[in-house]
Amino acid sequence: MCYYNAEHFVIFMSLQFDIDVDEGQVGEESVLLYKEELDVSLVSEELLTITPEKVIVHSCVYNNEEHEWLVCVASNADMNQPLFLICLKNGKKIHEEVLLRDKDNEK
Repeated sequence: MCYYNAEHFVIFMSLQFDIDVDEGQVGEESVLLYKEELDVSLVSEELLTITPEKVIVHSCVYNNEEHEWLVCVASNADMNQPLFLICLKNGKKIHEEVLLRDKDNEK
């Protein structure tokens, strides 16, 4: 099962941005969304092409004194397969990456 949590977030922030995050300060949430509910200003056309009709979006949020960080990992709701990751800093997308590994299971 694909699940993105505070532990993964802490590792991502350290590796990607060299930022130390206290895992206890990270908020977590998971929601089931239909493809048409995804914010097209945040999800690129490339990411939409690999997105099935239903996704589970696992989110982690962290606020320090200067910035709000939000990382979302979308997974195929039927297969629990990770599709993509998006990182926002103060509400603006600063990083995205495709996580999908098996091309036969894109949709």
